[in-house]
Amino acid sequence: MKPRKEFQALLVRKKLKKTSQREFIWQFLMDSKGHPSVEEIRDHLLEKGHRVGIATIYRTLKILLGAGMIRQSKLGSMTRYEAVVKEPNHLHFVCNSCQRTVEFPSSEIESLLRRVTAEHGFTERYSRYTIFGLCKACQKKQEKASNMSERMRLEKTAVRDALELTLVIERLGLTFYTNASKKTKNDRGRMMFQRLAAEESDHLRRLQAEHRTLLEENQWLRREPARLPVSRKIAQELFPQKELLRLQVTDEMTELQALDLAMDLERRSHEFFEAFAMQLTDPNGRKAFLDFAKAEEAHLEELQAEYDAAGGRGR
Repeated sequence: MKPRKEFQALLVRKKLKKTSQREFIWQFLMDSKGHPSVEEIRDHLLEKGHRVGIATIYRTLKILLGAGMIRQSKLGSMTRYEAVVKEPNHLHFVCNSCQRTVEFPSSEIESLLRRVTAEHGFTERYSRYTIFGLCKACQKKQEKASNMSERMRLEKTAVRDALELTLVIERLGLTFYTNASKKTKNDRGRMMFQRLAAEESDHLRRLQAEHRTLLEENQWLRREPARLPVSRKIAQELFPQKELLRLQVTDEMTELQALDLAMDLERRSHEFFEAFAMQLTDPNGRKAFLDFAKAEEAHLEELQAEYDAAGGRGR
């Protein structure tokens, strides 16, 4: 029996009127290639100029469901419907990400259902088979996002490690210049060390703010283990406090001598950051340390210019 006649026969059996609204609903379900919801059925009929109430749609769908002429499926968060007259059973693939639904007809499923229902003496009215997961497009998007997230994590961890080592070096530099200013009796030398200590303090504050912002914006970094092969003992090698104070900082150290010592320390820092960066295979860590090397080089050039202007030679 043809679908139209089968529907009319159903109405006769149910002793229901053959209204145009019911005909429109059934015809739309027959023509639809998707799985419309009640709201979508109503909207489509209104677009075609057919005024059909929600209650009428629900009553008609209930009749069709009872006759096994349509299937009801819960796809995502919505209940949807499809005609099944002369249509094989099929799977619905529903993407959890984009909510797209794809039909997958299967003669194997159809044969299995006929065999199983026959074995149990069961008459099928309607059935639904839905597999939830991710479509190919969304899988690719998630894979891309995952790769980007991993790169971002590596980058931010490398920056954190570099910042933390640099903070240690800056603190040692501040401590050294402060102690040197206390040991030096020469007024100009003492003032130079005090100025150098103030510069280190300012640089330290800026780095601390940068480090604090990084951790506040990326709380997970507080639990992330170090990824760069950095030892804090390196900082002690750059600023061996007691040794430098004992051997190089004298009571009568002049302004030029203080500048000379500061340039030596800045040169050590610059060379360390640059050499260490070249040893790293991680590009993010390498960039961070090269940036610090450039900053130390710029400071060294400023000190050199000041040293030359003050009459120093040979540096």
